[in-house]
Amino acid sequence: MKNKLKIMIVALLSMVIVTGCGTKSPTEVVNDYFNEIKKGENAEVTEYLLENIESTEDSTESNDETSQDPKIEEAMKLYLSKLDAKVLSENIDKDKATVEVELSGLNFSNIILEILQESISNVFSGVEMSDEDMSNSILEKVKSGKVETRTGNITLSKVDKEWKINTDDESFMGLIFGKAHS
Repeated sequence: MKNKLKIMIVALLSMVIVTGCGTKSPTEVVNDYFNEIKKGENAEVTEYLLENIESTEDSTESNDETSQDPKIEEAMKLYLSKLDAKVLSENIDKDKATVEVELSGLNFSNIILEILQESISNVFSGVEMSDEDMSNSILEKVKSGKVETRTGNITLSKVDKEWKINTDDESFMGLIFGKAHS
């Protein structure tokens, strides 16, 4: 009986040590990050989307009620729900890591570019777009947008023994939001 108890205690301690001391791998950090985005739980990405939508609306002389507009909120949730990332590879070099991902999603940069072009065209035609027209346009473009696949690298750094994504990297934002095609 004592041997069984000793074996169980050793096994239990081994499991605690193995799981308790392990930190998330760069791949796990990237997967968690994109799961947060997809659920709309990543404040940084949501803020970036809102800033770009607001700057688009500001260029059409709109007021600053974007974040309270239910159509804009619906468009953002729909856009984020269409993002899907698949890790292709991981490379770790001391306190730096690179994770190559294949990301499927709408090209937000193209959506904003199309809306700006339409706004400019309307201005020259003498047509003024209301806030509601702008919101409808954004929602319609997100609904009808085609999902594209992009591949890129995400860099991570080890900070306080945990992997952190370098989100201020321009190529990172280009990967998530796409790049405008001329």
